[in-house]
Amino acid sequence: MMKAAIFAACALAASGVVAAADNTLTVRERSEGWILLFDGKTLDGWDSSNPAPPSAGSRGKQAKKAPQPGAAPAVGSNPRACSESIEVPPGASHWEVHDGVLAPCGDPVGYLSTRTEYRNFVLQVDFRTGEDTNSGVFIRSPEGIQGYEVQIWKSQPAGYNTGSIVGTARTDRDYNFIADAWNHYEITAEGDHLMVVLNGAKTVDTHDGRFTGGHIRLQYQKYPIEFKNIKLKPLK
Repeated sequence: MMKAAIFAACALAASGVVAAADNTLTVRERSEGWILLFDGKTLDGWDSSNPAPPSAGSRGKQAKKAPQPGAAPAVGSNPRACSESIEVPPGASHWEVHDGVLAPCGDPVGYLSTRTEYRNFVLQVDFRTGEDTNSGVFIRSPEGIQGYEVQIWKSQPAGYNTGSIVGTARTDRDYNFIADAWNHYEITAEGDHLMVVLNGAKTVDTHDGRFTGGHIRLQYQKYPIEFKNIKLKPLK
């Protein structure tokens, strides 16, 4: 048994398929152009201020249509207590890093956004959540709650459930995450082509050109939710 395990490990190493430690990049990933958005230790590169609703006329046509049908009130449930006192601006949400995991704590509910904007890319995100948590991963999010929300929530009122892109594409069947375990999203945005893969299963593959670029934005609207291994590969 031991010899078999050693042989398997050597085979993986020889093939270049070597898993990285949490919140790090492999040599191969670096050579392919992947960048790490979360270092597992700090909130560097992220902003926890809750985005304001878009003003009239801002961002042109992008600001006029909010793809959020069936949105639920921003009310959390059973928030995890913050491990330390965190100073945040008025109206901002509380996020912190613990044991290499990025997670919200306390109140109010809200968002965590990258300071950098991205257009064409492959995004990988690991998330762990409870059975009835309301959360999502926004891409190409210019401001407010604009952009494409890749849904985590299992029971969105308008039918944009787990693996859907809210207001853009529903899944053709249920694709449920595993509660209280780590799940993996791979999200591709290339031109008007949008594709979502959950735990190896393609959930949507669609085309939409409303949002061409913006922030990566993590949502917490109902607890608990945790993220790690947030990686992005820019596409030319």
